[in-house]
Amino acid sequence: MIFKGFHGTSSENAQEIINDSFKPSKGNDEWLGKGVYFFTDGLGNPQYQAKDWAIAEAWDKRAKRMKYSTFSIIESDISVDKERLIDLGTNEGQKLLSYIKEQFVNKLFSTGKAIKFVEGKLIDYVIGEKILPIEVVKGNVFIAFKKDRICKFRQRTPNCTICSVVDPSKNIKQSKLILTDEIPDLR
Repeated sequence: MIFKGFHGTSSENAQEIINDSFKPSKGNDEWLGKGVYFFTDGLGNPQYQAKDWAIAEAWDKRAKRMKYSTFSIIESDISVDKERLIDLGTNEGQKLLSYIKEQFVNKLFSTGKAIKFVEGKLIDYVIGEKILPIEVVKGNVFIAFKKDRICKFRQRTPNCTICSVVDPSKNIKQSKLILTDEIPDLR
């Protein structure tokens, strides 16, 4: 299957991605595990969400200033065999995640580390241990965009559909820059 993904970032990062490829995130708080993140069809407009993400991420709340003044959106074709995709927006995907959690939560809990997004840790574990051949994970999540951050809103209801591509060199077939613009005034 092939579907579109939209990635919002600074214009500088976007140029590096177009020239050198995506670099997967490797943090401990990833929603759907380590990988390259995209907004995709599902809840809301993924192209608009990628734009809103890039704008919201421009603000450095510690330094109280903008990290960058221009943003870009990259559109990518993501290709994955259905057997290598976990879609947490489906009953089948939810059942699989529940099964994984039942089987491996004790192993993760034994590390003694706080786990912010258990889905991401579980997915990283089954990929790392080669238990399942997962290449792409899709799910509906809540992401705090600009207005949510300004108003300090948090909600449990998902507002977007994202996906994480574990190995971009394997599953991203084509990428192109579709928008570059100035960051608007956030006040």
